[in-house]
Amino acid sequence: MAVRTRVSPDSRSTESAHLALAVADANWYSTANLFSEVERTDVSTLLLSCIDYRNAWQRGLPPWAWGKSLQATGPRQWRREHVLPSGWMKSYPKIGMRPLGRTIRDWRKTHVPDAPLGLVMTYPYYLHLAEIVRPSRTVYYNLDDYALYWPHCAEAVNAMERKAVRESDLTVCVAKVRAEVLRAAVPEAAERIKHLPHGAPGRSIGERPWTRPAPSPDDIADLPRPLIGYVGSIEDRVDWELMNRLGRAFPNASIVVVGRAPAKPAQHCGWRVEWDEFASLPNVHTIGWRAQEEINLYNRAFDVVLIPYRLDHPFNQACSPTKIMDVMGTGRPVVSTAVPECALYEALINVAQGHDAFIKAVGSIIEAGSDDGRADLRFDWARGHTCAKVVDTLIEWMDV
Repeated sequence: MAVRTRVSPDSRSTESAHLALAVADANWYSTANLFSEVERTDVSTLLLSCIDYRNAWQRGLPPWAWGKSLQATGPRQWRREHVLPSGWMKSYPKIGMRPLGRTIRDWRKTHVPDAPLGLVMTYPYYLHLAEIVRPSRTVYYNLDDYALYWPHCAEAVNAMERKAVRESDLTVCVAKVRAEVLRAAVPEAAERIKHLPHGAPGRSIGERPWTRPAPSPDDIADLPRPLIGYVGSIEDRVDWELMNRLGRAFPNASIVVVGRAPAKPAQHCGWRVEWDEFASLPNVHTIGWRAQEEINLYNRAFDVVLIPYRLDHPFNQACSPTKIMDVMGTGRPVVSTAVPECALYEALINVAQGHDAFIKAVGSIIEAGSDDGRADLRFDWARGHTCAKVVDTLIEWMDV
């Protein structure tokens, strides 16, 4: 592959069969799941986790715990957490990226001194890190429409993203919509922009598909079936009007929500009112958040798993829900609204066009004994698209 980014003069001459792969950053569960499952003997991986002071404090991390050193987390794999000043990414990136650059240089010197460096950038601002470490290969790994994160500087974010796409050896988008948008925005790089959906975490794939619901975790074991489950954030991206209708349509079912309930706002408005109405229904059970490692136990126990995202929400138009692959490995039936990425899996999951169709699809699965006849198809798909296999594809693309 021709190199378009900052390359050290001797980087090509020192290339070997081994690759030192630094991931900036692995804060997202999806990114951590993906790159922690690199199984290749010719790749060593460094996962960088980066948060600012404010977020660290809000997460309950005391200042004396902010200086974690490099940790070996597996064969040929290391992790380092950085807590950095607020504004380090957008306002002062050239200064804020220096600690990350030092970590990458020290890691390479100690553990992979002769291997060329590959840098995975999950935000366009990591171009500043690329200028410091001068990798042989760069990957812009797009997880979302980042202009929606920072609407007050959306134009600057889009400009930086286009620069990242132009200068990277490879751009990988987890959502097909984002790949299409970036191909249109940077046509000269269109052939280097790939769509690669999330992989199925290895821990979510059992020995066989669950054609019937698995035994329930203890905290929901006494709830009457059928169990209709939603696992995810409780926020405005969810269609709570639809969830209200669903709860009333199946009064004898247990609607289980696995997610942290939102704090009470000073004033009730919009989706919060709809959420409160839904949560107050007698057959709705909000059990709070569960660790990522436990989510599979709930997904496989549900009679039906829900992806009830609003179609008019810009985040949902640009996203690739991790819920899709989290459930595939269990084999359990899924009913989703018709967000673009979910619509790609119509052969495997139930994608409903509208509220009435969504509720009807849930009812049909329940009437069929909680089996839509596609458990084996979903299970086989997950086994063919594990995080290990997806990340292997990404690494192969780096060498094209």
